[in-house]
Amino acid sequence: MSALYRRVLGDALDALPAQLRALHDSDAPRRWSGQAKVRRGSGILSRLVGWGMRLPRQSSDVAVSVTFTPQDQGELWQRDFGGALFQSYQYVRPGADPDVIQERFGWIDVSVALQVDGDRLVLTPRGWSIFGVSLPRILLPSGESFETQVDGRFVFDVEIAVPWIGRIVAYRGWLLLDKSQM
Repeated sequence: MSALYRRVLGDALDALPAQLRALHDSDAPRRWSGQAKVRRGSGILSRLVGWGMRLPRQSSDVAVSVTFTPQDQGELWQRDFGGALFQSYQYVRPGADPDVIQERFGWIDVSVALQVDGDRLVLTPRGWSIFGVSLPRILLPSGESFETQVDGRFVFDVEIAVPWIGRIVAYRGWLLLDKSQM
């Protein structure tokens, strides 16, 4: 079976920079490591949601690693931000639009469209549910999130914000394949 992002993006994956292809076009377990900056929301509801999702604490420079483990028809993403661990499971929901993956964070499931825009892979939330119950789009988390390559490194820029609450978390940084895992 081919890698998850290859199944979703098909030949469009070939148009992305080498580091994005290397990270996403593998069906083998792998770990990528680097550095990140994390910004958290400041409101009480924002902090509560971030805590509930086990998101990393605010930091201007934190070591980060992401372990990708193929599982069933998807991938388990285990993120380590300086010892703060959180994970999600990405998969394709049967009957979903062809460019959409699901990302499950515990009890929250988000439909995310993958769109190639020049040298960037843009990730756009399309729908969501909690405990399998679809929620209104007006409450859908938003934020500009994308991946690209800069100076030979995989670069990520993720923002999660919720209407009426604001930013939950924003993290950006870079990763390289952890060759010690090979």
